[in-house]
Amino acid sequence: MRLAITVASFALALATPLLAQSADEGPKPVATFENRNMEPEKLGEQLRAGGLVILMRHERTNVPSRGDDYSRPANDCNAQRNLSPAGVAGAAETGVAIRAIGWPIGRVLSSEMCRATETARFMFGRYEIEPRLMHHDNTAERTVIVSGKELNALLADLPGDSKDNTVLVSHIGNIYFATGITLSEGEFAVLQRQKDGSYIALGTFDPGFIGAGARYAQYLEAQAAKEAAK
Repeated sequence: MRLAITVASFALALATPLLAQSADEGPKPVATFENRNMEPEKLGEQLRAGGLVILMRHERTNVPSRGDDYSRPANDCNAQRNLSPAGVAGAAETGVAIRAIGWPIGRVLSSEMCRATETARFMFGRYEIEPRLMHHDNTAERTVIVSGKELNALLADLPGDSKDNTVLVSHIGNIYFATGITLSEGEFAVLQRQKDGSYIALGTFDPGFIGAGARYAQYLEAQAAKEAAK
């Protein structure tokens, strides 16, 4: 399982997540984590049933890498940190595994940053740009707190009757400020919408478990085929 590294300076910069907002400040963030320790197998069953939100941080990026130049367009890949070869391969492999397991995937929404769109493209083969998934930039107007609130607004606007799983590909800072969850690169948080429009986090999912689940599903299919052939 990948190791999530918490850097002291990052923690100080993020401070406390927005776990309570008044009606004037916008939709409530995901703030209920009672079921966060759900076993991967159970979480996989929920995802096969559909109707959930897969909130993910983009896949692994280059080390060392260039910094993000926010004076350039968000889709200028030459002005930002990009996926590493491992990140490209990981996104593609996870996409194959998701299809093998049979998670129904509906809309795939992505930040415009190249590391996010490339994650979506290699994993699902398609995506829609969603500005509210964009990382914060270095201006005074769009801080990480603002981008977190915009992600909350997006979650509030998602339809509650989708039969498929909706995928959101975004970044560590706004995900943290919207949900209180710190994700490693490539990791998922699985969110379930409640009747009142709020969300709970069912759990987090390391992509390595998805590959293991796909291999097991293929094994069961092969065993079933052998039995049927007798």
